Amino acid sequence: MNRTTTMIVAVVVVIIVVAAAAAIVLSNNDGENRSSVNASQLQIMGNANDDYTIDDSDMEILDSILAGNANITEYPLADANDDGVVDEKDKALLQDIIDRKQGITIHVICLGTDGKETTVPCTYPLRNVVTYATNMQLPVLYANGGQYIAGYFTSTYEVAEASINDKATDLGGSSRSISDAAWANFTQLAAGVSTGIGAFMTDYSAADQITDLRKADLDAAGIPLIIYASADAESEMTTVLTLGFLFGGESEKMGVEYAQAGWDVLNKLKESVGGLSDEEKVSYICCTMWIYICENDSTYNTTAASAGGIPYYKINSDFASRYSGDSSTKMSSVEALSNYKDVGSIISNRSMDWGLTADKMDAMYIDCWENERDGHPIYEYFVGLENKLVFINNLLPGAVKLAYMAHALYGDQFSLEWANSVLQDYIDMGTAPLQNQTLDTIPAYVDYDAYQSAKA
Repeated sequence: MNRTTTMIVAVVVVIIVVAAAAAIVLSNNDGENRSSVNASQLQIMGNANDDYTIDDSDMEILDSILAGNANITEYPLADANDDGVVDEKDKALLQDIIDRKQGITIHVICLGTDGKETTVPCTYPLRNVVTYATNMQLPVLYANGGQYIAGYFTSTYEVAEASINDKATDLGGSSRSISDAAWANFTQLAAGVSTGIGAFMTDYSAADQITDLRKADLDAAGIPLIIYASADAESEMTTVLTLGFLFGGESEKMGVEYAQAGWDVLNKLKESVGGLSDEEKVSYICCTMWIYICENDSTYNTTAASAGGIPYYKINSDFASRYSGDSSTKMSSVEALSNYKDVGSIISNRSMDWGLTADKMDAMYIDCWENERDGHPIYEYFVGLENKLVFINNLLPGAVKLAYMAHALYGDQFSLEWANSVLQDYIDMGTAPLQNQTLDTIPAYVDYDAYQSAKA
């Protein structure tokens, strides 16, 4: 299931300057102290200026706040230790973070199982993590963090996930659920790691597998739970950035390069189509698992919107009422989309492994269109819509998916060659899942013409 989350929390911040302690207290309108944040880049408390790293510029802001020369409402992330007070303790911790001191506690901004923003303390640098769900496992690997994985709940993609530590424990389960047996394997692993499990990581679309009892297990063992809505392309960029920072060293450098390349793509999209009115935007319907229609609030819909499109439910009230929700709905028949043929584009999110030969690539393209569901080949569900349907590889970096979606929506403005160049940029930067790959070995974008060519 896909759920949309917003990492923005609105609060009223009260500033109290205590001369003797040189402290500034953050308080909400209930009088309860808390750290209110609105992080858009590196999701770490202490990143006072909300950019891609933590450095001396953050210390300058903190010093300015303590001196009474800056407004805390503008820099809520300055509360490095997340205790509701900005004081000398924050300054000491921030210096340790700037120095990348090992063994310190860093407060990570992420999501709770309820989808609300929270902060989670974890030890820097992060080691011995356990991952669940592809949409979180891939960001860990894109940050070159596979070496720090102690356990994972199944690996589905042999090549894309090849950089998982070969000593990591396969805990079982499946890509869609954690069985009781798999959870028992996890608790056994956690008990056997002498230095402890650094964090349990999952995407919010799979957070329903962390039941209250399982959350209690994590809390009892002191294992941080880090959740991001990383199925969304923009959130995925900050997820890789943040994970890279937490792993440290070369992973931090990779996270920065990965995110900055993504922001370049986003800026290009915003400059070209960001100013379009709703009437000028191309509409789209997103699908997943071949014949499931993504509901209105699905995370997949937010990614295509970032590419400049407008979700079809916003212009068709019948579609909006039929597909309300934040998950996906299986098509009831091959006629399910017959009343919505005025849509501009249909984007099918399909996870496809890479490292393919030419013959296997053709077979993959054909499978996109001819794989049978409920006794019908896929193309029968899209009769009259063949030239509007494209399959985009859901395993690719978020920015790459955005580039291909932009081509699907605005082919005249964003060429396939440009989208391919974005993929090439990520191959060249050395992120582990794409190492030793080329444009010819990765199924990235499959339209009707590609299918016809593969058939020929």
